[in-house]
Amino acid sequence: MESWNGLGGTRGADSASPTPQGRLEMWVDMFPMDMPAPGPAIDISPRKPKKYELRVIVWNTDEVILEDDDYFTGEKSSDIFVRGWLKGQQEDKQDTDVHYHSLTGEGNFNWRYIFPFDYLMAEERIVISKKESMFSWDETEYKIPARLTLQVWDADHFSADDFLGRWRVQSIPKTS
Repeated sequence: MESWNGLGGTRGADSASPTPQGRLEMWVDMFPMDMPAPGPAIDISPRKPKKYELRVIVWNTDEVILEDDDYFTGEKSSDIFVRGWLKGQQEDKQDTDVHYHSLTGEGNFNWRYIFPFDYLMAEERIVISKKESMFSWDETEYKIPARLTLQVWDADHFSADDFLGRWRVQSIPKTS
């Protein structure tokens, strides 16, 4: 211990203080001098996620619940639209246009969603960085499973839209 004191410069925490001043985690490898040198050092830095984008096309819907009653004829109909997002990115949800006055539950769209995301292939997780609150200085990184959610809604003009159904893709298939 005396040899450390003789090095000069500043030292970290006061050894008399009972308050923790931080934490150091490390390991030390010791190798005998009469043996050959060990191999090169291994890079243990965290993996960096790669940028991807998921492209989804909504062409048609079929057998959608008819939620509305026509005021004059009493016919059942729905004004169908589809909402989609990746888990953890609900604030970036996207909507198709509205297929108005569907009498059969069929809707035609030809709509394209593009969902950009960062992905760790080895962990099969999406990486999302966001502030925990509006008062946070730094962003927190979350690693979550890749899940696509698509919902079918009935658009209403004067009241809240009606939820009609949902489909979740639990794991996104790997492509070449």
